[in-house]
Amino acid sequence: MVGTDIVTVNTTFKIQAGSLVELENWLYANLDVVGFRIVPNTEKLYEEDAMFKKLVKIERDARVAKEKYINNHL
Repeated sequence: MVGTDIVTVNTTFKIQAGSLVELENWLYANLDVVGFRIVPNTEKLYEEDAMFKKLVKIERDARVAKEKYINNHL
């Protein structure tokens, strides 16, 4: 990778709800936004629902396997 390459970055962070619209507007005005979504707080669901916890593990395992595959084939 060189400094002029275009790369895709995915990041997750927390922000006060009152600043969300301003941030979203700034991102779209200044960057080539590929996707933007609000991530729901699932902490309580994860703690209380065994099926949801199982689904999170399945998703995590699949994501790790996919990332390993990509890294091995690029």
